[in-house]
Amino acid sequence: MAYTISNDPLTAEQFHFIQDQLDAFAIESSVRTVSEMDGFFTAVVSYKDAIPFDAWYLSFWGGGDLPKWKSEQAYQTFFDSLIQHMNQISLMLIDHPEDYHPIFNQAEDGEGLDCLDWCVGYLRGATTLVSGWSAMPEAPTAALNFIFSQLDADKASAKQPADLADALTNAARELHTYWAEQRTDDEPDDSRTVRIEQKVGRNDPCLCGSGKKFKQCCGR
Repeated sequence: MAYTISNDPLTAEQFHFIQDQLDAFAIESSVRTVSEMDGFFTAVVSYKDAIPFDAWYLSFWGGGDLPKWKSEQAYQTFFDSLIQHMNQISLMLIDHPEDYHPIFNQAEDGEGLDCLDWCVGYLRGATTLVSGWSAMPEAPTAALNFIFSQLDADKASAKQPADLADALTNAARELHTYWAEQRTDDEPDDSRTVRIEQKVGRNDPCLCGSGKKFKQCCGR
């Protein structure tokens, strides 16, 4: 039966469900937190070309073994939530960039925000999926390098902006704008959101186009 995944923001309950699944299945090289997921998808939807499902899904889990879901319902709920959040990020960056805000963790001391996980996710999406990021001109490269710098404690502590969260938000907006300008005219803005025309079940053909059943391919 055909269905459309919502483009609305995820609820707190949905975010908690995603985190529960990450806690259960993620390994060291996987996306491990909601904040990291948010950074990852921000990079994925920002790039000038649409990233195929099989590419980003494998990268999301670290490129190794994929989760063995206990039930089709659990997988479907998780999958739908990922697509819904990815669509929400894309719509905000395209239609309401001034209202786009990354999801940062609360700092352990309860004071301020911890932006590291989001940066890790963004860099995963930018550097493990496509090579085009390395060929950017100076201005967007500086924005990307600023995100990169947060992974280096020494660089991150040097000349840190007064509001790091705002600076990272502006960098993400700048990079999205740069890539949007590189897109071909025959790719409409609304193509950046993912519309699932048919529910993907465990026994359905895999979305990656391998010809295998989903449970034998990306849904293992």
